[in-house]
Amino acid sequence: MEKIKPPAVAGSFYPDDVDELVRVLDGCFISHPLGPLGAKSPLPALIAGMVPHAGYIYSGPCAAHFYSCLDANIRRVVLLGVNHRSRGSRAALSPWDTWRTPLGDIQVDRELTEMLASKVPWITYDSAAHENEHSIEVQLPFLQRTAEAFTFVPISLSHLSSEECVELGGAIFNVLQATPGKSLIIASSDLSHYLPPPQTEKLDHLALDQVLNLNPTKLINVVTQNSITMCGVIPAAVMLYTANAFGAKQPRLLKHCHSGDVTPMREVVGYASIAIEG
Repeated sequence: MEKIKPPAVAGSFYPDDVDELVRVLDGCFISHPLGPLGAKSPLPALIAGMVPHAGYIYSGPCAAHFYSCLDANIRRVVLLGVNHRSRGSRAALSPWDTWRTPLGDIQVDRELTEMLASKVPWITYDSAAHENEHSIEVQLPFLQRTAEAFTFVPISLSHLSSEECVELGGAIFNVLQATPGKSLIIASSDLSHYLPPPQTEKLDHLALDQVLNLNPTKLINVVTQNSITMCGVIPAAVMLYTANAFGAKQPRLLKHCHSGDVTPMREVVGYASIAIEG
């Protein structure tokens, strides 16, 4: 197994040229009301959040709302992503020690990864779940532009039961509690897929209301009962179980939009950034 995971979607979801990538990232920050990079509005009590994972042209400015809230002192990031193709393990840790983006290399937190592997018997090290997946990778350049020095734990998720979401959320809480340094839990998720804007607005808010109510059980139920095509409902639920264990108190909807806001279209994909303080 290679020690370094190369980028899978650089050049498609985001630029593979360093200068162009920096320009696009800075454009995402400048384009929203919180102001440009360098004039951020950090939330010191930030413990978790949800961000979209489409191509930067569509969801990048929405994601920038969340990343503008990051405290530069964050040292560990647990990044919960979607296994869109359900390849390999349904709960997969990174077999690579390092992930590479055009902005440089990011170290996987091997200590936290091994602790999680020892606490959750059904989570595995698996390359197939990660190697061609974009939901975690597209978050990394944003983190590299906003957090000064951090390690991360990428976890790719597909089909988990509610009970397994509870178990994984509790395990993440326990391992983060046992390690020093400021931590952050991020769920990578888009919302409704390929529906007319009015229907997208309605269904998105059904799901977002439960995230903002910090209710992961009801989030899963609402998404299932209303056939909401929120691809990252499992990462979001695990994030909420973890955030609640940390004493989550203040959820904030930073931005909700859809792909039709960029390019007018009949069927759109919904995006939202949510910050949760403890």
